[in-house]
Amino acid sequence: MSKVTKELSNLNKMLSNMHNDLGLSGLNPTEQYIFLKIIDEIETNSTCSMLKAVEVADKSRSTVYKTIRKLVNIGVLSIENSSSDKRSFLLKPLI
Repeated sequence: MSKVTKELSNLNKMLSNMHNDLGLSGLNPTEQYIFLKIIDEIETNSTCSMLKAVEVADKSRSTVYKTIRKLVNIGVLSIENSSSDKRSFLLKPLI
């Protein structure tokens, strides 16, 4: 095994362990991707609305909204009203 493939294998194991520790192991790859894009947006810009989540995930609105509902149900995200725009809903990580 080359050094690169060994490092990739280790990264995959580490990510899998993190998903298990955070209760995300039940997510399919698309849901994991959407969750990571939401978290990345929050870390980069301190906020992520539901509409922004659709934009950054580059998936259909229904797929992103279903994933957000699932993430809320498993307790890793919450949805809050924006204080600056009452029509906007912001996503907040709970982990």
